[in-house]
Amino acid sequence: MEQEIKVYLEYIHNNLENCKIISSFSCLGKTYVGNKYNNVLDLEASWYKWIYYDDKIANDVEKRKGITDRVLNPEYPTNYFRAIKENILKYDVILITPEESIRQILLKYKISYYYAFPTNSRFVVNRALKRGNNEYFALGLNKSYKSWYPKNNENVLWVKEEQFLEDVLKSKGII
Repeated sequence: MEQEIKVYLEYIHNNLENCKIISSFSCLGKTYVGNKYNNVLDLEASWYKWIYYDDKIANDVEKRKGITDRVLNPEYPTNYFRAIKENILKYDVILITPEESIRQILLKYKISYYYAFPTNSRFVVNRALKRGNNEYFALGLNKSYKSWYPKNNENVLWVKEEQFLEDVLKSKGII
């Protein structure tokens, strides 16, 4: 599987000149931006990472966030990088998961990306609860906030409480 990922990442690296990859923290508006702009793909990781047993939950992205009745897909993250590879020439922007492991792989293979990150965790927790995510997911955002906090080698797009991802991407000329 490692060799397959390497092939995908080499392809992505060689075809990045017309596409920007944005790793974005939860509840900043990835889905909104992906739905609004034809040249932007929101590559929701949960489609690739998990196998769900309840079809009603599996087909609703927001309801399945935080659901624990799931199994890790043995194809992940290979299938996720394959999806990025398959879309790199189709979109100007691909929005991806903020998972530390995925970002570390991108760094290892010298694939440039932006990291959209909130200035504090409080407002993303509130947004999660407001949009209907369960409490388990919302509280998990605090833990993720601390462990996924940007490192010095990441190109960070800070998202303030009164902003959404779209606002920051527009201000930087990305969309």
